[in-house]
Amino acid sequence: MASQKSDVEAPPQFSERDNVLTEDGLPNYSQATTFDSPPSYDSLFGRVKAAKQESTGIFSFLKTFFIIILSTIGFTIIIGILMAVPISMIVMGALYKDDCPIDHLIPIYLIVAGSFGCAKNLFSFIQRCRKSEAEREEDQKNVNPFETIVNCFLFAWFIAGCVFIYRIFDDVKFDNPSDPHYCHRTLYWYSFWITTAVYIIMGASCCCVCLVGCLAALFGNQE
Repeated sequence: MASQKSDVEAPPQFSERDNVLTEDGLPNYSQATTFDSPPSYDSLFGRVKAAKQESTGIFSFLKTFFIIILSTIGFTIIIGILMAVPISMIVMGALYKDDCPIDHLIPIYLIVAGSFGCAKNLFSFIQRCRKSEAEREEDQKNVNPFETIVNCFLFAWFIAGCVFIYRIFDDVKFDNPSDPHYCHRTLYWYSFWITTAVYIIMGASCCCVCLVGCLAALFGNQE
């Protein structure tokens, strides 16, 4: 009797059967109920989910959502793409520096604005690369004096550029380079539209803010 018991193969331990598939090739219960860990709250999905749980209303959630999106790597890529705009301003101003006798300040306006724009974008990009996510969130609460000075200068210089460009709109000539009212066609129209685009973007941004406000008020009343 004892020999028969010794000949019987011992059943596998639970840990050994745990990773064995069933006869029809399907995973067993432990394999089917094993899930990967949920996404970390450091991920974009986790941060959005946390913002939704912590927000007090739709407007608060939308505000936090836009801040999260702007702080992601996608925003860094956008900064890199936007570097093309100030670089093109420098190139256009340098190429046609002496081709606008009606107002020689227009190419200078492009060169100066492009140079400060590049410096500002590079500074922001370097700061984002050197600092961690927690440090970047902390910096959002503080005002950087360098960026404040640059922003104030760029705003004042933009107003001056508007004066340079728009005041000669009715008098500028494009055909005769010897004419005192001459300005190179490419230079002037580039300056005109790159400046006008700022107003277009500002108007579109105001419309978006008004739309978000209306939606927030609508959903807030429903709640």
